Amino acid sequence: MLGDHLVGPCRVVANLLLEAIGTHQHLAMESLFRSPRHATPTNLGPLPVGVVWFGATGAVVASMRGIFYHNDKWDSSYNYWHISRPFLGAVTGSVGALLYLVSLHLGSSSPITVNRATFYAVAFVLGFADIAFVELLRNVTDVIIKPGQKTSPTSQQKTPVEKPPT
Repeated sequence: MLGDHLVGPCRVVANLLLEAIGTHQHLAMESLFRSPRHATPTNLGPLPVGVVWFGATGAVVASMRGIFYHNDKWDSSYNYWHISRPFLGAVTGSVGALLYLVSLHLGSSSPITVNRATFYAVAFVLGFADIAFVELLRNVTDVIIKPGQKTSPTSQQKTPVEKPPT
C-alpha cells in the first residue's frame, strides 16, 4: 500500500486522506508521498545537479589529505577551514563548472555539448584545488572585463594639423 513506508501519525493521516479522496485519485496522491529523490531536479540550469556533490567531494578529499599529511604537527587554526571545506567545495565546484561552460561558449561560435562527466571532473578538481578555482575566475574575468587592446605608441601620435593659408 502507498503509506507502508510511512510511520506513526503520518501513516494514519495518509490512509485517512486516501480513503477520503477515493480510489480514482489514489495514483495522483501517490506522487505526493514519493521520496525526495524523485522531486530533486536533475539540472541546475545548464549544469547537472551532481556538480555540487562532486565539488564538495573534491574539497573533502583535499581536507582529508591535509589531515593525514599534517597529523603529527596539527595546527588547530585550520579546524574551521576543514569544517567549512565541503561547503566551499560545493560552491567553488559549482561556480567553477559554470565558468568552465561560459569559457567554452566564449571560445566557440558553434553550439557546445559537454558530457556530464566533464562537468563532474571540473567540479571535483576545482573543489579539491581552490587555487585553481581562483585562477579560473581570474582568467574568465580577464576575458570578459579585460580592457580593449592598447595601441602602440607610434599609432597614438597625432598627425600635425596644417595651418590655414594666410
